[in-house]
Amino acid sequence: MKGNLKVTSALGSAIALALATASTSVLAAGFQVGEHSATGLGRANAGEGAIADTALVLTKNPAAMTMFDKTTVSSQLAFIAPDVNTEYEDSNGVAQTEEDYAPNQFVPSFAAIMPLNDKVSIGFAMFSNYGTGTEVSDEFAYGDIGGTTSIITVDSSFNIAYKINDLLSIGAGYDLVVGQAEMEKGFDVGPVANTFDMSGNAIGHGWNVGTLFTINENNRLALTYRSAVDMSFEGDFTGSGAFAPGEAGRLLPADPSTVTGNVDVTLPAIAELSGYHKVSDVLAVHYSAMWTQWSSLDELKATSEGCKSGTNDLLDPFENGVCFQKDLEYNDSIRYAVGTTAYVSESVTLRMGYAYDEQAGEAIVVMPDTSRHQISAGVSYAASETVSFDLGSAYIFGDEVTFTEHSELGGDQEFTSNGSAWLVSAQMNMAF
Repeated sequence: MKGNLKVTSALGSAIALALATASTSVLAAGFQVGEHSATGLGRANAGEGAIADTALVLTKNPAAMTMFDKTTVSSQLAFIAPDVNTEYEDSNGVAQTEEDYAPNQFVPSFAAIMPLNDKVSIGFAMFSNYGTGTEVSDEFAYGDIGGTTSIITVDSSFNIAYKINDLLSIGAGYDLVVGQAEMEKGFDVGPVANTFDMSGNAIGHGWNVGTLFTINENNRLALTYRSAVDMSFEGDFTGSGAFAPGEAGRLLPADPSTVTGNVDVTLPAIAELSGYHKVSDVLAVHYSAMWTQWSSLDELKATSEGCKSGTNDLLDPFENGVCFQKDLEYNDSIRYAVGTTAYVSESVTLRMGYAYDEQAGEAIVVMPDTSRHQISAGVSYAASETVSFDLGSAYIFGDEVTFTEHSELGGDQEFTSNGSAWLVSAQMNMAF
């Protein structure tokens, strides 16, 4: 990989935005879909940290484990179908559209809560905390800012909670985060084939804390915080032409060469306030405000002893050992959600919700970040006192965004992106 090409706006942004634009779950081409449970999806995650109706509340608030008096296990599988489209003009001024270039994804999660006594509970959860995937086609006119990106992280969370009194419970947990990243790019300039292939793995460590205020059986508030996680992706960088990791300046095609390098990324911290209020025997309202510290992402840098500076006119050299470097422009953002729950009968529960998610980072082709709206609905069925099933669905649509991105193949180019996503989730819960 030769970051001495102005790959700062291409590779750098792609990896940084892909890894760092999700808040609590899987990200599909700039869409925050922080859903770990079918129940949460059905209410747009409104009030998720305070409701505690399934064990997957552990992905939001460890303190809520004190709400359970039996060992409880929940598992869910979500299906995400995004539709992202970008319009632009090619180098000949002809209008083009890159269509539907975010692939569908399946996202599982699991949680188990075990009360040790009436004061202490422990729990374990496994879920995907960050992830993305985009596949820009080979027909895209500006291959240096397109390509394929695939990134996923898996969070294994170990937690403990303590009920101080009837009013207040506290909880804390340790998070082991494992990540994998892959990226491919390629384009031709004259006789030169410029190709880039990267794959890497990382392990990070974080922590989370939560509180649950039980005003009475019908009113609860929750405040939670999840720490930032430093991830250092180490793996192979294979490049040819301008992306070659050796000395720059080669104007003829070269066989790809490989070096081992590191990409350091910080997954941002998250804080959330949730509320739940049962206003009648059959109706409850709930809400959330989730803050994400995107401003902590100010730079992305890939390093390797095999990356050398050069003097080719196509290149913008960095210091030796730096494959590429990108200054990032992010602002902290807030996601707002409101919802209602209808307790139709002892067996059937219905949910609805709406969420608005503020744009955090600058948009680029492989990650057209924008402000998003989410409309959700869901249903639960209790088959018995110990077994229940949940279904949730949501439609997410982003505001249309127009942005300029620099391509070495055509200079500053204007793009207009729009996108949406359908989500469906199914869940099973068991108490012992």
